[in-house]
Amino acid sequence: MVNVMMNKNYAICLDVGGTSLKSAIVNSHGKIMGNSYKQVPMDTQGVAEKVLNVFISTISLHINYLYNMGIKPYGVGIGMPGPFDYEKGICWIEPEQHKFRSLYGFNLKKEFINKLNFNNIKFENDAWTFLRGEVWVGAAKGFNKIIGLTLGTGLGSAFFSDNNIIDGGESIPPLGWIGGMPYGEGIVEHKLTRRWIISRYQEIMNDYTLDVDVIDVANKAKGGDKTCINIFEEMGQRLGRILNPIATKFNAECIVIGGQISKSFSLFENALIKQLDSIKTIRKISPAKHIDLSPIYGAAKLIF
Repeated sequence: MVNVMMNKNYAICLDVGGTSLKSAIVNSHGKIMGNSYKQVPMDTQGVAEKVLNVFISTISLHINYLYNMGIKPYGVGIGMPGPFDYEKGICWIEPEQHKFRSLYGFNLKKEFINKLNFNNIKFENDAWTFLRGEVWVGAAKGFNKIIGLTLGTGLGSAFFSDNNIIDGGESIPPLGWIGGMPYGEGIVEHKLTRRWIISRYQEIMNDYTLDVDVIDVANKAKGGDKTCINIFEEMGQRLGRILNPIATKFNAECIVIGGQISKSFSLFENALIKQLDSIKTIRKISPAKHIDLSPIYGAAKLIF
């Protein structure tokens, strides 16, 4: 068993969310080690010390686990929402975003290195780690030109070509972020994500006090509710219209969709595909194979 383990490297991988921190140990063959996967709650609006303690204790747990097995971790990969200086490890998420406000301007990389006595720590945009994971061990494996989307509270996106993430060029939006593109009087992100689905349902029902979430609208749609079916179809059509010129210029071969809304992919699949049928290069439009774990795998691939 020891010899088998020594033929692999092991990375400690974190997926930073709005309410929790997911983590696992992943080997260089793309496998999560045993029962190493953890998900712990994190008050992202809390004081800096408490937020940092969740990070440090989680990474320390995995480092000690590997050391106790006689294995030195190869690195720590972290998928983190932005704005963030991923090279330097500095958080620039504005306080008005209601998450990590206490870490604004804080150098997480420096803090982790000092507290953990471990140097190989890398950060990356969480949409990028999602796509890396799906390319490595998921639905996008085997394709060259890929667009990855994460639909949830926000809309993340990433572009992959020639074995790497790309964030610039004539065929893609700045930093590869489709959600930040202008749309109507706002931006794309405001017209496709959780907030839009909820507000659209409340608008149709003419009651903005309704306590409803995406999963409620999705369950009603799956139960045959025409109003809710139409909301997801409207979202699929809009997403397809937005993606069409982007995917055409990029010569996309595969579009893979993650995030919590992708769990309702079947509700907007046909409307989405219909808008993209004219793009001859596309061979696959699919939900993620590992919706909850892809950013973990991607953080490992970032290290390896």
